[in-house]
Amino acid sequence: MGRLDGKFAIVTGAGSGIGRAIALGYAREGARVLAADLNLDGARQTAAQATAGQVIPHRADVTDEASVAEMVAEALDQFQRLDVMVNNAAIQLHGKDGPCHEVSLDVWEQTHAVNLRGPFLGTKHALPPMMAAGGGVVINLASPTAFAGLGAAYTAYATSKGGIVTLTRVVAKDYAPYGIRCNAIVPGATETPLTDEIFADQDVRAALTSATALGRLGRPDDLVGIAIFLASDEAAFATGAHFFVDGGLTLH
Repeated sequence: MGRLDGKFAIVTGAGSGIGRAIALGYAREGARVLAADLNLDGARQTAAQATAGQVIPHRADVTDEASVAEMVAEALDQFQRLDVMVNNAAIQLHGKDGPCHEVSLDVWEQTHAVNLRGPFLGTKHALPPMMAAGGGVVINLASPTAFAGLGAAYTAYATSKGGIVTLTRVVAKDYAPYGIRCNAIVPGATETPLTDEIFADQDVRAALTSATALGRLGRPDDLVGIAIFLASDEAAFATGAHFFVDGGLTLH
């Protein structure tokens, strides 16, 4: 018996990195998953690593409301209900993001479109079927950059993730009467395709490793256990919370 037997989930940004790890982790625990990504080939590669039929690839643009609505409709068509919505898709425009006076409006808008509008739209469209079913789970991916001043020089990214912190809390409060829980996972400095360019700078890599209490960078699989827990009935009394899986980065 898997911990997520009989549950149905959407994971955005599931074509690589943390999203892929969570989608495959859910599948191993018995859930069926719609693996959504702008890169359909990446989503298909994720699905190919799971038992046939357990993970269904789907192309979605989380910045576009019609695309998000279609994504949720596809999940309902495949599964007949939706139990878990994981808003994972994100971008970080390294080399373009920076101190506030240096950030272009285009970088600001692009970052917020994916990192904040995307989770808003995913949550907005996942909520009605969850409300109708009498419950569900929304999981957002936040960032240490939203806490403790760690977002310095990443104005657009840090503020978008700060918005996730607030979105998580207001959704948790507003939809608790419907049996819907909303929590956020806060990864640390994690090696994914999103961060490859950042960690290619050996000085940055060494600094982040040193700042992490456990003495290493994170891996996508480090996030899977907490994502399974939050999606499961074991987390039935957890909502509106932020779960730090950052190796102690925010202790500094």
